[in-house]
Amino acid sequence: MHKPPRWLYSRWYVQLASFIFANSLFLSRFKGFCYPVLNCWACPTANFGCPIGALQNSCAAARLGLAGGSPWWAVIPLYLLGTLLFFSALFGRMMCGWLCPFGWFQELLGRRAVRRTPRWSWYVRYFVLAVVVIIIPFFTSEAWFSKLCPMGAIEGAIPQPLLHPELRAEIGWLWYTKLSILVAVILWATFYRRPFCNVICPLGAIFSLFNRYSACRIDYERSKCTDCMYCLGICPQGLDPRRDLNGHACIGCLECQKCPYDAIHSRPMWNTSCGTNNFCSRDQR
Repeated sequence: MHKPPRWLYSRWYVQLASFIFANSLFLSRFKGFCYPVLNCWACPTANFGCPIGALQNSCAAARLGLAGGSPWWAVIPLYLLGTLLFFSALFGRMMCGWLCPFGWFQELLGRRAVRRTPRWSWYVRYFVLAVVVIIIPFFTSEAWFSKLCPMGAIEGAIPQPLLHPELRAEIGWLWYTKLSILVAVILWATFYRRPFCNVICPLGAIFSLFNRYSACRIDYERSKCTDCMYCLGICPQGLDPRRDLNGHACIGCLECQKCPYDAIHSRPMWNTSCGTNNFCSRDQR
């Protein structure tokens, strides 16, 4: 049996460290920088901004800018898009599997979950990205995804009224709707594997567009595979790594690299040689 490298077992601790790093307050003056995960900047201790919140605000500002006579190229959020492109080109969706606090939260809820969201539902998140994150904010000047985001409920909608009693008088139907969505996602994640990531998350939709072309690659060697289904059982997304590696639903968590028969390897795209580092470019699917 193949013994996987020890660092593969550190992912849980990396996710915990990412959550602490994103919400430890000591870097809160850097909220202008977007941390490439779903982490609400309304959290009282948040250090960085949320890229989806920033994208919605940019879309709303773009409409006002165009109405004011600004040329179309002047309203493009170059910094935000450049940040997302940079991380996407390097890591694809690996931020979802290693850094995202809400993905980690779903994994904690679904430790015994065996159900997988249907493949057709994986495309819903592109609709959420296009309509709820871009089109609706552009025409309404309101960040509606942020108003309904379950991560925003955990980090903003719940702690803010507790810390600031003056906000309690403003609690209304939207607050209760947001918490209801959070409860629904919690129940959903209890029975299905990372359902929000698979079906809803617009940030994952952005990263997934670059997943097949990112610098971090995962290879599958059919000649070593015994079809033991170990990789399918361990995948937190509920994917079949034998056919879904580097696909738009793969979060690059590398859990499948724990394959007892050494059939799955990760590597940087520029490494095309097999060696003692377990990187291999051969793909015999």
